[in-house]
Amino acid sequence: MFKDKKISVIIAAAGSAKRMGGGLNKQYIVLDGMPVLARSVDVFERNPLVDEIVIVVKAGEEERCRSEIVEAYGFKKVSCVMAGGSERQYSVRAALAALDPECGYVLVHDGARPLVSDETVDAVIFTCIETGAAVPAVPVKDTIKEVALDMAGAAPAGAGADVPDKVGGLVVLGTPDRSRLRAVQTPQGFEKALLDKAYGLLDGDDGVVVTDDASLVEALGHPVSVVEGEEKNIKITTPADVKKAEIMMGEVKVDMMPRVGMGYDVHAFAEGRKCILGGVDIPHEKGLAGHSDADVLVHAIMDSLLGACALGDIGRHFPDTDPAYKGIDSLKLLAHVGALLAEQGWKIINIDATVIAQRPKIAPHVDKMRENIAEVLKISASQINIKGTTTERLGFTGREEGIAAQSIASIIHI
Repeated sequence: MFKDKKISVIIAAAGSAKRMGGGLNKQYIVLDGMPVLARSVDVFERNPLVDEIVIVVKAGEEERCRSEIVEAYGFKKVSCVMAGGSERQYSVRAALAALDPECGYVLVHDGARPLVSDETVDAVIFTCIETGAAVPAVPVKDTIKEVALDMAGAAPAGAGADVPDKVGGLVVLGTPDRSRLRAVQTPQGFEKALLDKAYGLLDGDDGVVVTDDASLVEALGHPVSVVEGEEKNIKITTPADVKKAEIMMGEVKVDMMPRVGMGYDVHAFAEGRKCILGGVDIPHEKGLAGHSDADVLVHAIMDSLLGACALGDIGRHFPDTDPAYKGIDSLKLLAHVGALLAEQGWKIINIDATVIAQRPKIAPHVDKMRENIAEVLKISASQINIKGTTTERLGFTGREEGIAAQSIASIIHI
């Protein structure tokens, strides 16, 4: 039925990926062992109705695409890897000119949509053959507002000097009927001749920017059919989209799950020392012995954080044989641990710590301890719980020979 006219696919992968951050090219981010772009191409490589694939990439990345995508995965249907233009529309137009002259139908797909299903691709192909133009789309879930781009709300008359001149931002013009709205996806399919004609509308008008191919076909007055899309056919644009895609694929990585670490520390009482707990100098006849300020609570918290992200313990990072740590404020060491976690992409969820001592009583000082620790770790005090308990005069803490502390910390990768 279809082989009298070939079906070609254009993979648009020439975006700048500015929203991904960190200089990452979203097309080469690996999902379950395979780059995003390779997954997008693979869907069409496997489809028996597709005859040809043309990939459009950012200028200068043609060879990388050939070696890391086309050759590495043995894609036989890729006839061309070419440089794109400054806007998506220029990339697609250039690719149209590179297609097989016998191409009768063309699908245009975002290289950053790696989870499109075979069923969606087939639906677009069959519908565009029947009607000339087809796009997949899903219902809009949120209420959509149409706004005026050049208007801002003004402060009410007599509002007073403390109210800014403009407080409303954009002004709502109306609320479209959500039941008639759809979020459009790719691949979008068209008769080749129809799409060529649609792109002809751009001749001599470099100021026009279109975000999808169907809008140009609509401008011709040709109806565009809508087939049912799918929620998982997301476009990878931000780091959050990568994690969403991994979840949709069932690939919940270890570093995406919350992790828990435990810390425990003990310090003996000593004459002539301060009793520092949670960065608070607590009045007591004896202090705690140690190489640093011997803040047993902070030490337990540090060990729980380091344990949660498998980075050893405080002895490894701050050995008591190093004179640099002689008498040091343990909150400074905690700041180093917090920075270490942040560098590796870990975010603290919460900390729950217990001070075990017959004396001194810590209840009057808990709020200040939480504030100190929260400030150093750059989290909210509401994420920290500190409590005290005794051992009913049993053991070394019950005999008031020292203080113990234990901590449990939970973290998550961001």
